[in-house]
Amino acid sequence: MSDEHSLTTMVDPAIMLKQNTSKVPQFLSTAEAARMLGLSTTLVQTLVDQGELKGWKTRGGHRRISLESIHDYQNASRSSMGVPVKSTLKPRITAVVESAQLMDQLMAANAKWTFPVEVTFFDSVTEALLELSSKRPDMLVVEMSMPREQQEKTLQALENFNNRGRSPLSVVLITNEKGLLATHTSSGTSSIQVVSGPMSAIWMHAYLTGVVASCQL
Repeated sequence: MSDEHSLTTMVDPAIMLKQNTSKVPQFLSTAEAARMLGLSTTLVQTLVDQGELKGWKTRGGHRRISLESIHDYQNASRSSMGVPVKSTLKPRITAVVESAQLMDQLMAANAKWTFPVEVTFFDSVTEALLELSSKRPDMLVVEMSMPREQQEKTLQALENFNNRGRSPLSVVLITNEKGLLATHTSSGTSSIQVVSGPMSAIWMHAYLTGVVASCQL
């Protein structure tokens, strides 16, 4: 018995867990599935909605994703290496830029870049939010150069939007205002990130590079 016990303690806990639960369906949270796949939580939610991953929701509205379907998705992805990624998996990013001059610069730069992402530009948050009802992006980037009071209203509007939705939208706000997020304590702020500005083509290039890297398996 002591030899068997010693052997058991030397085995990888993950292997023991798989052996003990091999006949029991296993489910992961959206965040856990995202880490396992190397994708954003928004993309994982999209995969579930599209049937690429199998999942269900708890009474509290939290997703639980089948570990078996995650393994199947990984195997399918590995077997198709070298094949272009499905267009449905291409990250969709909505960028709101109020400055017409900066908008022109970013659109011109984006046209030259070869990132496997879809970027749609808007000149107002209101217009972008109206578009979200019909075509939800994976991420929303907002350049905020308006007065602070208007920036706070914009942040509040985005918080309200996230709180109403079934799943929060990943939002990045670029601003020169200090402590903007600290003035809000809504639970929706967990999906909203505020970074120091100003926005530029260099910043956007770095951001898209990070998005692509996070989506690679």
